[in-house]
Amino acid sequence: MANKFIKTVKNVRRGISFSKKLKHRLFSVVILFIALLLSCAFLVWWQEKNFNGSYFDSLWSVMFTLIGQGEFASSPHTFWGRVIVFLISVFGVALFGVVFAEVIQRIINSKLKEIVGDILGMNSCKFEGHVIICGWNGRGIYLIKELTASGRQISLIASNRPDNLNPDIFFIQGNPSERESLIRAGVQKAKAAIILGDPEFGDDDSHTILTALAIETISHDVYTVMELHNPDNERYAKYAHVDDILYTDSLIADITAMCTHNEGISAFIRDILSTADEGHSFASFDVPEKFAGKKIREMFADYHNAGKLPIAIITPPENNKNASASEWVSEVSPEAEKIIKLPMKIVCIVKDNYAE
Repeated sequence: MANKFIKTVKNVRRGISFSKKLKHRLFSVVILFIALLLSCAFLVWWQEKNFNGSYFDSLWSVMFTLIGQGEFASSPHTFWGRVIVFLISVFGVALFGVVFAEVIQRIINSKLKEIVGDILGMNSCKFEGHVIICGWNGRGIYLIKELTASGRQISLIASNRPDNLNPDIFFIQGNPSERESLIRAGVQKAKAAIILGDPEFGDDDSHTILTALAIETISHDVYTVMELHNPDNERYAKYAHVDDILYTDSLIADITAMCTHNEGISAFIRDILSTADEGHSFASFDVPEKFAGKKIREMFADYHNAGKLPIAIITPPENNKNASASEWVSEVSPEAEKIIKLPMKIVCIVKDNYAE
C-alpha cells in the first residue's frame, strides 16, 4: 500500500511539472484525459470482457487502474489489456496529475488571493445598501459600534487597517478621495457615506470636501454625512452636494455645557444618542401621503399609538422644496393645529432596534 501511495505521489509531482508547461491548455488536457479514460474503458469492455457486463463496469476498472489497484490493474488477460494498463499507468496518471495539480493550484491561489486581499484591503466590496466610512479617527470605533447595532453592513476606506477592527467590516486600504478606492468600497450600490475628518490629512477640511466631490461624481444618490472643523467651509461642502454636515467639536462642546447646566441629563443623552445600549434613540421617518392636509396632532397621535414618541418635524425651506437635507428646518413640538404639507419628516424617540 505504501509503495502504491508513493507511486501516486510521484505521478502527481510529475503532473505538477507538466502543469507548468500546460497551464494555458488545461481545457485541452482535461478533454484528452477524459477521451483516454472512455476509449480505454471501451477497449477493456471489448477485449477483456467481450462485451459482457456493462460499459460502466469497465470504466470503473479503468479508473481503479489509474491508482494502481483492482484485479484488472494487476492481471490483464489479453495483449490489448496489457497495452491499456501501460497507457493508463503512464499517460493516464500523468494527465491526471496535470489536471489535479492545476485545479488544486488554482483553488489555492484563488483562496490565498482572497484571504490576502481581505487582510490588506485589496478586494472589492460586494455589499448593497451599505454604509461607507471614509477616513478614520478616534470616533470611528464608536461609529462602527452604533451602525453595527442598527444592523447596517459597513465598508471602511482608510490608509491603514485600524487595530481590532470588527471582521464583519469590509476594509479597503486606500485614499477615500480617490475614485478607485470608492469603487472598491461599493459606492455605486451604497446607501450612505460618512466622511470623517482623518488626522492623517490634516484638519483644514480640504480632504473631506474632496472626498465628498469624488462620491458625488460617481454616485449622486448616496446620502453623505460630513464632519467639518471650520464652519466657514460649509459653503464648499454644499458645492459638493453634501446632505448633512456635523461640526463635531462644537457638538461635543454643546453637550458638555448642557450636562454642566442640567445635572443628571448625561444619562438621558447617552441613552438617546446610542442605538447599541438596548435603550431608546432618535429616528426620523418620511411622513406618508395619507397625512397630507391633516393636522399635526392627528399625525402625532397615530405615531404615538404605534409605539413611537413624536417630538419634532423637519421641513424644507418654504422657497426651496428641493433643498438638501442639511438645509431642512427643524421644529420641535410644533403647533398641534398646524396643517401638514409634504414633503416632511417626523422625528420620534423609539426603542432601539424598533421594527415598523
